[in-house]
Amino acid sequence: MAHYRILIFCLLSCIYFFEHVTTDELIVKIKNGTLSGLTLKTRKGREIAAFRGIPYALPPLEKLRFEPPKPAAAWNDVRSAKEDANICIQRNIYIYQEEIVGDEDCLYLNVYTPKLPTENDKLKGRYPVMIWFHGCGWICGAGHSEFYNPKFLLDHDLVLVTVNYRLGPLGFLSTEDTVCPGNNGLKDQSLSIRWVHENIVAFGGDPNSITIFGESAGGASVHYHMISNLTKGHCYYKQIKIIDVLKIPLYGLIHRAISQSGNGHCLWTLTRPGLAKKKATKVAELLGCPSKDSKQLVDCLRKKKATDIIATDRAFQIFGYCPMIPFRPVIEPVHPGAFLTEDPVISSKHGRVLDIPWMTGITSQEGSLVAPALYGRNNGALIKKLNEDFLNIAPITLLYGDTCSKDEQKRVTSEIRKFYFDDGPIDNSTRFKVIDMYSDAWFNHAAYTSVRNYLAKQSSPVYYYYLAYKGSASFSMIFGDPNNDYGVSHADELQYLFPVGEQLFKNISLSKQDHKMVDIITNLWYNFAKFGNPTPEVSQDIPIKWKPVRTQALEYLHIGQDNIKMSENLISERMKFWESLPIRSDLDDGRSKYQGKDEL
Repeated sequence: MAHYRILIFCLLSCIYFFEHVTTDELIVKIKNGTLSGLTLKTRKGREIAAFRGIPYALPPLEKLRFEPPKPAAAWNDVRSAKEDANICIQRNIYIYQEEIVGDEDCLYLNVYTPKLPTENDKLKGRYPVMIWFHGCGWICGAGHSEFYNPKFLLDHDLVLVTVNYRLGPLGFLSTEDTVCPGNNGLKDQSLSIRWVHENIVAFGGDPNSITIFGESAGGASVHYHMISNLTKGHCYYKQIKIIDVLKIPLYGLIHRAISQSGNGHCLWTLTRPGLAKKKATKVAELLGCPSKDSKQLVDCLRKKKATDIIATDRAFQIFGYCPMIPFRPVIEPVHPGAFLTEDPVISSKHGRVLDIPWMTGITSQEGSLVAPALYGRNNGALIKKLNEDFLNIAPITLLYGDTCSKDEQKRVTSEIRKFYFDDGPIDNSTRFKVIDMYSDAWFNHAAYTSVRNYLAKQSSPVYYYYLAYKGSASFSMIFGDPNNDYGVSHADELQYLFPVGEQLFKNISLSKQDHKMVDIITNLWYNFAKFGNPTPEVSQDIPIKWKPVRTQALEYLHIGQDNIKMSENLISERMKFWESLPIRSDLDDGRSKYQGKDEL
């Protein structure tokens, strides 16, 4: 859900945000054919090799629409890999974008490497590989170099892969049966992981050292891959005909994982059973298709314009752009090639998760994804509406309307208002309380429960972080209100992994302290990808060891304005409150009624 101005992708196809070096053509041969790339320079002047727009799947067009991905076809001539390919068709509802951009022919990835292996210059050791899955709520976004280029990360010895995958109804529509079981966008990601494993040696990467990482919906995607039957190797691959796509299970292809500001416990990450079919039916009816028979529904939608299918998004919005993410991952019926067949919270609770080192964390004001638009758009009309009709709007905008029983919703809503606002008005004076409320409902409680479960059930370490460093710019500026302070927003850490600010915040340069934060964050991420430990040794920039979570106090690394330190019991009173609420009635395990709060 890092909801950036993706529209610009289509307008700036020839702009590079780091220096392009003219040199001899770079050639690499992979399984499907030969690629020609180009040389780029990183932030610190290192020359690297870049290969863009590499197909990993067939274009999902016509009969392949709403189908699992099929591996890309081979080619004979040398294929130019110097430019980004199409982004997947989308509309960025989070910035209230009107234009639909992109193309259905979009299943491509980019690869960046410090050095290509040669016959005369064997690398002493292959580079660890990091595969990036972008955020943006499975609705918009792309792995394009306009945002996710290697200028920062490739100052380290790693291979970076960024991936496009199908979005919105074209990636996540489900009829909740085997006609269109759903999760095709996540299956695209799975195929990209397989592609990396089979081809990355040609770029100098180590197929036995693959870290998947992502932010927001990308972070949740990462967690889903740790839970998925495909990833864990429980698919019935001897029977599979799908799999052309995954002829053998992905077990052993993922060795470490990083989920930034999103995981499979978040309420926005799953469509509850029964609702996905209703949404597919609504799309069909909006476009004049049969809606009762799944095959007729899907066959008809395959003949519709992709732009018309994407344009149905407005029909699902009630309050701002809520309910959040109309087309989400689903629990599929058990069938060969299913990506997800169990609620991820249940999988996590019972330890049915890939047991690998995991890094996860949040920013201090995650709710600044939502709050700026409430206050900044239409003279604050949405915050006024929230204040006046909280009882009806809260279950929708805080995402528990589909998971909390109708009998409990009124009580839950009343308790939330009392906890955050002491039953007082919701207005400009309570802006940071609004931010806290959305932070906890959308992100923080999910982070808390997922880390706690991982500690209880897995033997591999889990590293937990809390980013409280506020840089020169913030994503809250593009989420709806550039004029006010919203703290350290959802997605703000992206500025220190990728040079996204060069496009999003053109008039705000990174400060000296921001550049130091780039060094800190990229070092921690690189070390984790290489060693499974973000601080194998201390340094001047990172003077302490980041210890994994070891107790129910959930120890975490606090990355602050002036220092980095270990701490524990993160926002514990707020987490205690959310633990008391029956927001997942289907998973209720005897939570007691919250007795009051002492602190925030």
